[in-house]
Amino acid sequence: MGPRSDLPLSDNPAIRILPWIIALMVYLATLTLAGGLLVATMADEWSRSLTGALTVQVTPTKSESLAELDARVAQATRTLLKTPGVKSAHAIPLAEISAMLEPWLGPESNIADLPLPRLIAVTLDRELDREALAQRLQKTPGAEIDDHEYWRTHLVMFLRSLEIVAVIMVSLIGVTTATIVVFATRSGLAVHLEVIEVLHLIGAPDDYIASQFQRHAQRLGFIGGVAGGVFGVATLLGLSTLAGNLDGAALPSFQNWHWPVLAALPIASAYIAKWTARRIVIRALTSMV
Repeated sequence: MGPRSDLPLSDNPAIRILPWIIALMVYLATLTLAGGLLVATMADEWSRSLTGALTVQVTPTKSESLAELDARVAQATRTLLKTPGVKSAHAIPLAEISAMLEPWLGPESNIADLPLPRLIAVTLDRELDREALAQRLQKTPGAEIDDHEYWRTHLVMFLRSLEIVAVIMVSLIGVTTATIVVFATRSGLAVHLEVIEVLHLIGAPDDYIASQFQRHAQRLGFIGGVAGGVFGVATLLGLSTLAGNLDGAALPSFQNWHWPVLAALPIASAYIAKWTARRIVIRALTSMV
């Protein structure tokens, strides 16, 4: 048996529509928060993968044979391995480059015939003087550093900005939800004003009256939150399935800890509705004394 209720709050149309609005708010919050979590994962993965690494490219020259180009690549690799701070350096095989370019050039392309620069992947074990390394590489014609640091910094900064935007949007959705509960609660107070005055006259404390509003708002907030959360997760699973069909290793994926965070949104919506309703009712009842 639930707690006794002396107010027919379910008869108020403004309150009956509350779960639908909260469901919409939680649905939008679920999608926004999920996007923010994915952006955060992408920023962390790209930052880790590119930190402590750089690429050296050796540009081919006109009328140069493949053997001559391979010799210059080998010379640049030896220079890199002799450089303090370089942990490893290896030329990326043509087969691997061909696999990366296959979506654009097709499976039948022969990249050995194309004037593409040869790439050397370099792993660092500590910070090094990039200017000194560039001077070392001048011994190999056409060899130059393709540093990831500049665009990695700007890319991560951009992704962090998107995270902040997602947090702001989720916060605004929470404020909007609380505002909707305020108007619904004030409507309930106005509709049931006579009953509330009678309860006051017979000695009902403010906390007793407020508890009825807050329990009702919490129940409706939870119902709407669960509905919005279910539809939000269903949308995310559908989008995840579509993304899984794409050949894109750069696309981020949901982590195990993301789902409990998203599942907390319906609970948060219930408590926002509960405490907002309580605060509004207590304030209104205090002014009636």
